[in-house]
Amino acid sequence: MSDSWNEMRKAKEEAYFIEQNKAALQRIKNRNEEKPRLSPITGEPMEQVTIMGVVVDRCKKTNGIWLDAGELEEIVRLSMAAPEGLEKNPGGWFSNFLEFFSGENK
Repeated sequence: MSDSWNEMRKAKEEAYFIEQNKAALQRIKNRNEEKPRLSPITGEPMEQVTIMGVVVDRCKKTNGIWLDAGELEEIVRLSMAAPEGLEKNPGGWFSNFLEFFSGENK
């Protein structure tokens, strides 16, 4: 009798994860179909660039950077975590952020 309960539990578990996978695939599909965001300054499409491992929007003409909710916090978190074998920048996360734009870290 316990075998049938285990089989039923496993079947429900598998169905749950199938639904979770479908939802995740739909979110990915929707993200890929998004139109490029328009620059609030020029009205032209912005490009997506990666800053310290975080994808942000940048105006091609003005080089202005726009961050979505949580992106600044993620940049701060990543810049405060020193990679193995490297020391943290003594100037803090903002210095790391500025170095990215000055090209000193390239």
